[in-house]
Amino acid sequence: MKETYKIKRPDHIVFGDPLYFEQFKGARLKKLVTDYHVLTKFDTARLVLEEKPFSNCPDMMNRTMTLYFAPEKHMDVYLSEQMYEGQEEKTKVVLVDTARYLLKVDDRSDEIHTGADGEWGFFSEVYHKNGEHRISDAVIITIAVPDDKDFTAMREMARYFFQDMEPLVPEKHRIKRGPER
Repeated sequence: MKETYKIKRPDHIVFGDPLYFEQFKGARLKKLVTDYHVLTKFDTARLVLEEKPFSNCPDMMNRTMTLYFAPEKHMDVYLSEQMYEGQEEKTKVVLVDTARYLLKVDDRSDEIHTGADGEWGFFSEVYHKNGEHRISDAVIITIAVPDDKDFTAMREMARYFFQDMEPLVPEKHRIKRGPER
């Protein structure tokens, strides 16, 4: 199951193990968590809620909330998990060591109990280079949802964190209408 939403672009997202915020600072903290101020040039945001079986354990479901930030005119490229020629991607894994993560989106926050340590998300930046300068073209943040939440609970979790969730209907499900009379 997969649902895509247009959402109000948040300004600031924090995601990571609460212990890391208490114990580390500077570059070390930056390596461990996501603390991202959304660039104003990213004038649109999308949220994809997805549920699919784990490939190595088909009896268990993998549920994720994935945020996409990019200029409107390029959003469909990133939503289709593609990028332009000449772009590169740098990805950071978000780990937890206390079986929980903090998720804060602007002024809404919650501590999510995961039930396990390990990888609970990713922060990816798609960019191109202009000489030695890296120019950010898109940011994609994936947040894993604990097993105790089904798809409906994940959707409710998303509604708490993200404003103005407007479902986007896939092209193949849109009703095609003839010309107006």
